[in-house]
Amino acid sequence: MIVALFGTCAAFAQTTPTTTTSTPTAVTPTEQTQMKDLRQDERAYDNKKADTKQAINNGNLTAAQKDLTAAKTDKQEIKAESKELKTEGVAHPAKLADKEIKATDEKKVKTEVANVQTDKAAEKAAIASGNTTAAAADKADLKTDKKDLKKDVREARRDGIKHPIHRAK
Repeated sequence: MIVALFGTCAAFAQTTPTTTTSTPTAVTPTEQTQMKDLRQDERAYDNKKADTKQAINNGNLTAAQKDLTAAKTDKQEIKAESKELKTEGVAHPAKLADKEIKATDEKKVKTEVANVQTDKAAEKAAIASGNTTAAAADKADLKTDKKDLKKDVREARRDGIKHPIHRAK
């Protein structure tokens, strides 16, 4: 019994485990450009939907109808490009494009939040040191950074991120 046990242990020790390492398929330059076009169409679609909502809220139904038809054409382009990318082997291209858009939006918001925080700290340091010209310059920088942050947050919300500033922290 002991000899049989040692024999099986030796047999298992000599076999190499089979590992299935799947190498990811290389993305061709044409797929990259098609994904870029898909991301641009996704953003255009989101912007048209937001413009439609804004026009409806303002009571401008003719502009809302124009924006809605433009959004429908963008949606058709998205579907066509997704179908083409699927035939080339990209799995779930529309979802992938949406994730990439959200990742870039979050990255933009994070950098703007960091810029605002550094400008606030620089302004406080300039005020503490008594340098009024530097404090005024830092205040102007802070104002422009807040404006950029507001723009980036608006874009992120249009692209589907609910709380972009909270996610940036």
